[in-house]
Amino acid sequence: MDLYGPPTMRAWANGTLAELAASEPVDIARKLAGHAADRRLAPNPESMSSWTDSVAVLKRATAEVLAVQPAASSWHYFLEFEVPRRSRRVDTLIVAGDVIFLIEWKVGASRYDRAALWQAEQYALDLRDFHEGSRDRYIIPILVATEAEDSAIVGEFDSLRPVQEVQRASPGQLADLMCRWWLVAHDETRSSLNPLEWEDSPYRPTPTIVEAAGMLYERNDVRELSLSGAENLDQTVASVLELIDRCKREGRRGIAFITGAPGSGKTLAGLQVVHSPELLQGSEAAGVFLSGNMPLVNVISASLVDSSVRSGRKKVEAEREVKTFIQHAYAFRNEYAESPERWPSEHVILFDEAQRAWDGEQVRRWTRGQSSRSEPQIFLDVMNRVPDWGVVIALVGSGQEINRGEAGLGEWGRAMATSHSDWLVSASPAVLPGQEAPPGGRLFDELPQGVDIAVDPRLNLRMNVRSPRAERLNTWVDRSLVLRLEDARAVFPDPREFPLVLTRSLDSASEWLRDHRSIDADQRTGFLMSADARRLRAWGFDLTLRREKKWADWFLKPVGDVRGSDQLEIAATNFDCQGLELDWAGVLWGNDLVPDKLFTGLEARQFKGTKWQKANAERSKYIVNGYRVILTRARRGQIICVPEPDGRDKTLPPEEFDRIAEMLQRAGVPSID
Repeated sequence: MDLYGPPTMRAWANGTLAELAASEPVDIARKLAGHAADRRLAPNPESMSSWTDSVAVLKRATAEVLAVQPAASSWHYFLEFEVPRRSRRVDTLIVAGDVIFLIEWKVGASRYDRAALWQAEQYALDLRDFHEGSRDRYIIPILVATEAEDSAIVGEFDSLRPVQEVQRASPGQLADLMCRWWLVAHDETRSSLNPLEWEDSPYRPTPTIVEAAGMLYERNDVRELSLSGAENLDQTVASVLELIDRCKREGRRGIAFITGAPGSGKTLAGLQVVHSPELLQGSEAAGVFLSGNMPLVNVISASLVDSSVRSGRKKVEAEREVKTFIQHAYAFRNEYAESPERWPSEHVILFDEAQRAWDGEQVRRWTRGQSSRSEPQIFLDVMNRVPDWGVVIALVGSGQEINRGEAGLGEWGRAMATSHSDWLVSASPAVLPGQEAPPGGRLFDELPQGVDIAVDPRLNLRMNVRSPRAERLNTWVDRSLVLRLEDARAVFPDPREFPLVLTRSLDSASEWLRDHRSIDADQRTGFLMSADARRLRAWGFDLTLRREKKWADWFLKPVGDVRGSDQLEIAATNFDCQGLELDWAGVLWGNDLVPDKLFTGLEARQFKGTKWQKANAERSKYIVNGYRVILTRARRGQIICVPEPDGRDKTLPPEEFDRIAEMLQRAGVPSID
């Protein structure tokens, strides 16, 4: 099943360059206006004028191109190219054999605005990443400012980059630029694109976890991601479904361990397995997604309920149905833990962030002594009761343990060793001996005798599907947080692919976020902070969201709603945002985590009373991991803001913030100040 249904990418006007050369610009402008009216986007005189002027420039450039390259008569142009699900249109695209030109127009502009250049580049990168017909083709983005002076060619052709640098063109330069770049990018050995088939190619932007949950809730399939390299997601789902099928056939109990770095698609894969068509029992799913992450459950549940209500369902019915799709692990545990005569109807449960499952002591504290078994013991016991067969899917994150009482993976191994069932284990090699131990520990230090274990590399997700343009981000974060700053600089994300910058000004950070959101109304921005950075209160940020628990409002309310993240007034902490994501993140770095004077280590602190106190080893790990969480939430880019105190507050020594900024600069982060 196609994730996004039939192709919907369409231009408002299109044709060959030969046809364009024979057309009148005002006639094409009227056609564009008619399409706008059909979409209830009534054009104003300024729009008509802009369309007429830009088409006139394109027509003149076309005549010049045809005089030099007669074969260009079959090149195909597309105007107002709609991007599905993204509330935007690309001004002009030209399919020139095996090369694609993307042209953004700034009619009346006398300079090549930085934001406009960035916009053209983002459109080109999206085309590369998500449009199937454009994959592995050279894309030449051009910004035309109709009142600007001639500009020099930017950069040289890079055969290793599908998307070339954005070219600046005055009206008189457009034809020459197109001819020059076509000559260097065109490859006679490559097949030419069929323009109409290219236009109809599926466009599949990587869904956010909330969007993916909505698609699965509507019985769609998220395995068909178009990202190059994302086939590992499909393979992971296939591996788990094979385990489930074997358990069903043999009447066995099975458990699969899926690993992956932040943003690698673990939750996406898990949701797909639990709600895949292969597991449907009539109209009901045979599995349920369980998470101890209350904000994640709250946000996804609220989004699904709101969608159901908008489609005509009663809210109480929608809320009841959504609980069969995703549940809080605590509620599931409490429902069955101490009632041995009961069992769930689902044969498959998925436990998110399995390495964070509670140990026996934490369960005892929260149940007030009613139980002292660890969560892994409880969940395996519950699934033992399900008639005939049962499977547990354990998603294993890396380096994001941020709370006490988290048992680590070893507790799952111990729970299996003491279980009454012979568990069939399918595991990523990352959790077994022979590999470097993950932050949550290994499943077993030594492979136990008598346990049926299959090592399956398909269960290790590698690609960053949260941010496909920031493959190196997780590595950069890991190296920065252990002060391997030169090593971090070496893997710093490509600024064209994933902008990552530094500022000392909160106003500059807010302006940067608003600028980057401006090209797409569907994208989310927001500030993030460590829950231990208590003195960020001096700049207006505290633990409001964690205290009020209005996560659904913060992550879902649209631009203009003061409750939403885009208002840039309330920051989400590491506890609020774990497992969730923003398109553009503003990370506020407080002085709860500061490099020492020699930059040999990071010192983690807690604010108690009126002063900072050095955190113990366990708490230090949680604070560092908290920063790992907030530094890996962004899908498209982020700005790190290190405030600049004036020195009057003794809890905010300026030299500490200066060292933080210096640390980030040594790690490769450029300053915009």
